Amino acid sequence: MEQNSTRCHSSAEQDTLYIETEKAEFEIIYRLCLDQQGRKNVVYELKTSDDSSIDFVQSYMVNGIRKLDCFVVYDNVADGNRFLFYDYESRVIHMTPACFSDFYPICSSADFSKGEVLLINGHSHLKQPNDTVSIDSKVTYVPFNRNNRIIKAKLVPYTQVEKDKIYQTTEDHI
Repeated sequence: MEQNSTRCHSSAEQDTLYIETEKAEFEIIYRLCLDQQGRKNVVYELKTSDDSSIDFVQSYMVNGIRKLDCFVVYDNVADGNRFLFYDYESRVIHMTPACFSDFYPICSSADFSKGEVLLINGHSHLKQPNDTVSIDSKVTYVPFNRNNRIIKAKLVPYTQVEKDKIYQTTEDHI
């Protein structure tokens, strides 16, 4: 079992998110775990048999305090990404329900109360239009295009529920 950590080297910070990877014969299981004072809580789990994955993108901090961590959930079949945000203040996961091809989050724009985040086109240098496209929660896939520099994407919160003494937030089967 492998562990990829997003640990911050701050002595005041007690909670740490990390990715645990378990490889079986026909599938890989990715677990996003929260280490709370030495206790492991699984907050998100992805089971995949098609080379989909979960990876750390970045932490967003304000005045030295970690506000959120952002992860990319790559869907190999769609060849696109959903974005997962862990809000340290509310201890809730928020995720884009739509899958995006070649768009990436502006982590500082994540607004959990409005349920939205801005995504920037991976090739925004090619064309700089002034418009922002809003994507509602019914859209499932947004392909790459050069026409839109910014997308306002919906975020869906997941509520933590206690299950077998592990906080199981959600489980994806891609």
